[in-house]
Amino acid sequence: MKIGIINYGCGNIFNIKKAFNRIGVNCGLIEKKKDMINYEKIVLPGMGSASHAMNILKKNKLDLEIKRFNKNLNPILGICLGFQLSLQSYEITNNKKIRSLSLIKGNVKKIENTSIPLPIINWLKLKCKNKKKDLNNKYFYFAHKYYCNLDTKEKNVTFVEINGKKIISSYENKNLYFYQFHPELSGKNGLNLLRNFKKL
Repeated sequence: MKIGIINYGCGNIFNIKKAFNRIGVNCGLIEKKKDMINYEKIVLPGMGSASHAMNILKKNKLDLEIKRFNKNLNPILGICLGFQLSLQSYEITNNKKIRSLSLIKGNVKKIENTSIPLPIINWLKLKCKNKKKDLNNKYFYFAHKYYCNLDTKEKNVTFVEINGKKIISSYENKNLYFYQFHPELSGKNGLNLLRNFKKL
């Protein structure tokens, strides 16, 4: 079982490696196209600038390799920014969007019309229709000001409520395990999710 973390120059790589180490996994680093061949699973880390991350991915042709990886149904873990980059587009401002990886349908927008300060930095409780034991009613650590605009009726998502508005907090389907929160910073609940990814 080989897990590689994609390095696009702005991810929370140190803490992800540290969390995986706690469950007995030594992760490698993927910086070039040729590195991908060494891994069976990949992680798209969180934190940082979407435009910078996409520029790095395209420069090193890692965007194409990630799409190929997904087409072959290899497991992909996306955390915060990594989840967001997996959608079709990312709204930097009202007048500017960037094209992202398009692994799933949807777009990324800035959180607006909320009385709470941004970015959201807090422990929040997840809700989901299918009552997944490792997600539903569990608390996880969030740090973000953009959200993934997906259909909340989708059976594969969980959400949190902020000022009465539902915001997608995770998406799990087939080979994709995407989390808006940071499992690597979420204590026991987060480590359980990393263990699930390890077992795939």
